[in-house]
Amino acid sequence: MRAEGDTASCEPTTAPADLRLGAAELGAAFLGGTALTALSAAGRVEELRPGSLARASAAFRDDREPWYPGGWAFPLY
Repeated sequence: MRAEGDTASCEPTTAPADLRLGAAELGAAFLGGTALTALSAAGRVEELRPGSLARASAAFRDDREPWYPGGWAFPLY
C-alpha cells in the first residue's frame, strides 16, 4: 500500500509472505476474539519472518472484544 497526500493505492507485491495461514484463520483474526498468536500456538498459523506474528496479531486486536447476545441462553429468533 502506498499513500501520498489525498490518494492511496494498492499493488500486488513480489515480496515473500510473512505469515502462512488459511482463510478461516484470517477471518477469525479479522472478526476479532481470536489472536493470531493463539492460532499459531495451536499450529494454525506459521510465522515465516521473525517478528511478523506479533506485529500482525497486534494489528488485528482491538480494545473491545466481539460480543453477541444470542446463543443457547439468549436465542435471537
